[in-house]
Amino acid sequence: MPFLIALLLAACASTAPEPTHAPEIVFITATPTPSGEAMPTDEPLPFRDLSTATPTATATVPSPTPLPATPTLSPTATPIRPPATQPPIRPTAQPPIRPTAQPAADTSSAEQAVIDLSNAYRAQSGLPPLARDESIMSIARSRSADMVARGYFGHNDPVTGALMAKPQVLALGYGRAGENIYWSGTSLTNLPSQSVDWFMGDPPHRANILNSGYTAIGVGIVWNGLGWTLTQNFGGP
Repeated sequence: MPFLIALLLAACASTAPEPTHAPEIVFITATPTPSGEAMPTDEPLPFRDLSTATPTATATVPSPTPLPATPTLSPTATPIRPPATQPPIRPTAQPPIRPTAQPAADTSSAEQAVIDLSNAYRAQSGLPPLARDESIMSIARSRSADMVARGYFGHNDPVTGALMAKPQVLALGYGRAGENIYWSGTSLTNLPSQSVDWFMGDPPHRANILNSGYTAIGVGIVWNGLGWTLTQNFGGP
């Protein structure tokens, strides 16, 4: 038996091929450049086919997502409204208007200026001038003073509704009577022209000034605390 084992070992040793050296395997590790592109190399390639190799996963740094732009209100954008629970802003109370003292002025001259301007318009229409009647002057002044004292502006009594001037003028012996009234905060210097111009621009008041049936006139001007109250009274046969 020992002889047979030795014989078999000799036979196997005589038929085995000479051992060969396997090629040396070289592994290449690419060194990334700052730019991220691979640089060429002269080293021998690995033994495996690179076209079928599974690529090594490369970590990719995600790019930062830009933040949304802050919206900018355009000139036509709807303004921001305050909350509904915000209390309303109350307006500042304004002080009451207080009447000022009567300015130092010559009301008699202004009254005569109103008469003169009225007669100038009558002359343009071919009418005779109205005569100044002192009794009618007193009625006109009392009429202006009464409106200021009782705080009304009109031809009729605010209590009874009766005409105020007509009975008084007729009581002087005239057969007809008329009245124009005016109020303004202008200066006394401008009051005559302003009032007569306004009368001439309004048909009923213009008719009184240009009434051919009137022969007398009286004017009364009184300060009412804020401006001037003016009364024109007419009388005729």
